[in-house]
Amino acid sequence: MLKGILNVNKEKGISSARVVSLVRRALNMKKVGHTGTLDLEASGVLPIVIGKATRVSDYMMTKDKVYETELILGAKTDTLDAAGEIIEKSDKVVTKEEFLQAMKTFKGEIDQIPPMYSALKVNGKKLYDLAREGVEIERKKRKVNIYDIELLDFAFPKATIRVTCSKGTYIRTLVDDIGEKLGTLAYVNELARVRVGDFDIKDAIKSEDLLEIPKEDLIKKLYPIDTAIKDFDKIILDRKYLDNLVNGQIVEVDKNYGKIIRVYAGDDFIGLGNNFSQDGKNFLKMEKVFYERSDKNI
Repeated sequence: MLKGILNVNKEKGISSARVVSLVRRALNMKKVGHTGTLDLEASGVLPIVIGKATRVSDYMMTKDKVYETELILGAKTDTLDAAGEIIEKSDKVVTKEEFLQAMKTFKGEIDQIPPMYSALKVNGKKLYDLAREGVEIERKKRKVNIYDIELLDFAFPKATIRVTCSKGTYIRTLVDDIGEKLGTLAYVNELARVRVGDFDIKDAIKSEDLLEIPKEDLIKKLYPIDTAIKDFDKIILDRKYLDNLVNGQIVEVDKNYGKIIRVYAGDDFIGLGNNFSQDGKNFLKMEKVFYERSDKNI
């Protein structure tokens, strides 16, 4: 059965769910999912998981991400981006040096309050649904990491920044907070996600091209499942253990990493296994198996 990861560049104005639907049609596959919602008004990298690759979605969602955003200083919208209505303005003029100084204070671990216009669920209901009903509720602060933040361009009232960040970071909130730090206002004008883990926008297929590309060519562009979990340690066992591993049997090994690892039998990727010690010996038991004998595509 077909399995793998398709690196898609979602166009602005369509939902992540819409991209999943397009891939289902293009590959004639039902088991398709994405690895974390990308805002309707944002564009960029949206890895799509297919077949058994849907089982790595949780791991993909934890990957670091890189965004490039153009922001506007001197105004605030109700959605914190250009799709919303301007609700407040400021006449304060900000210099490039002031912007740089304020921007750099957000590098590292910071607290963020998720925006009301977000897909985050509270009591089973998405915040943006509540926001559209005119309801605003208290949101708890969340810790996120800004690993790097770089100024790409500045021409007041516009600035363009590149942000490398952890899972759960809201760029709209970051921009709003930068505006507040400067004693003014700011909102996101354009937003693009340019990288998710090892998936880069320069290698992505445009979502508008998905139905134009022949199925056979799309299949050739699928990344193997283990591309998404390269940060896990790796163990390679003799192929004689393949059946035991696939069938979930415990196998004795000569090393203990003491954690979940990528498991290979010869050149074949089997899945993720739990490596542990007991009575002075080291063992391995599969936690998630991705290997399929019938699969000839990946």
